[in-house]
Amino acid sequence: MKKLLLLILFLLSIPAQILLATSLQEAYLNSNPGLGYDRLIILQRDVVYTGGLNITNESIGIKGRGAIINLSGSSIYISGNSMIELDACGIINGSNGIHATGNAKVFLTQCTFYNNQNGIMFDSDGIIEVINTIISFSSQYGLACNENSTCILSYIDSYQNTEGDYMEWCPG
Repeated sequence: MKKLLLLILFLLSIPAQILLATSLQEAYLNSNPGLGYDRLIILQRDVVYTGGLNITNESIGIKGRGAIINLSGSSIYISGNSMIELDACGIINGSNGIHATGNAKVFLTQCTFYNNQNGIMFDSDGIIEVINTIISFSSQYGLACNENSTCILSYIDSYQNTEGDYMEWCPG
């Protein structure tokens, strides 16, 4: 009886999750400055955010609060002199979970990257700091970074990434 009740509750929650889906771009457009960021995006735990985001020459804070971001083949793309601080998010199904170029600064804390082409692609001369994060089941690399970047990695659990968990390359 208890299992049947749990199954019914689970099945009833699926339509609610679908109804509560919203785009990450919409959350970005509805955000305001806060905590020193040009835009502070506060996500809701019970909402699945879809699609990617392009950030150029801005400072962005994303407080995930356990939310899922389903990139659906896109990326969170950071370029120019941008800075992003992202915490407590699940980032899934992207071409690159995070893709940074230019002189970007990326700070990731307590995130999970799952089933992306590359969990984190850091093609930047900037700084990336990743703390207490899981990167798994990427079809290429967990974390790939340019040798000219500064990578600070602490307490990373990276596994089951097809081409390897970590990769550093020399730009042409």
